Amino acid sequence: MASVVAATICILLAASVPPSSSMPAVYSVGDVRGWTLPSGNGAETYNHWAKKNRFQVGDVLDFKYANDSVFLVNHDDYKMCSTASPVSRFTDGDTKFTFDRPGIFYFVSGVPGHCEAGQRMIVRVVAHSALAAAPASPPSAGFGSASSPVVSAPASPGYGSSAGGSTPTSFGPSPLAEPSGASSRALAAGFSLITCLLAGVIAMIAFA
Repeated sequence: MASVVAATICILLAASVPPSSSMPAVYSVGDVRGWTLPSGNGAETYNHWAKKNRFQVGDVLDFKYANDSVFLVNHDDYKMCSTASPVSRFTDGDTKFTFDRPGIFYFVSGVPGHCEAGQRMIVRVVAHSALAAAPASPPSAGFGSASSPVVSAPASPGYGSSAGGSTPTSFGPSPLAEPSGASSRALAAGFSLITCLLAGVIAMIAFA
């Protein structure tokens, strides 16, 4: 009887928890060093950092920087490190950019010379349903050369949103995800499992 009660509780809990793949995550760009001019000496490039992660619609990039800026640009401006006509620019020092569509996003620093020195990044964003499929090949563009090959920009004109002090040109604010980090998608499943175990113990004691 106790096992039946525990199993019923677990089923009800599982039904009440949203799928973990649909939970947005917050990624701190560059991890500890943040968004800054690469120091060289084997330091990880931002494209390599982006390659390690899998971004989906609703996820958030958290850019932390000082005396710098974040420019969202198109494919051609990324390739040429041009900041003359960005899609959007952010200068608040703590920019939280929400992905509101799948596709390719291009980011560069707005400080002269920083993009050419490696402070730029390509991010590929997938829809929720695409996470189960094989991951797409990461962008091969490096940071040291503006002529490195880059992936083509999608036809969609949308470019996401940000909650920081910015000058967006073609989009409105989107709700931000909770600052739970990239591992947040696993929290709901882990919480549900722990709760099930506790429910089983309580049920066994109650019917002993």
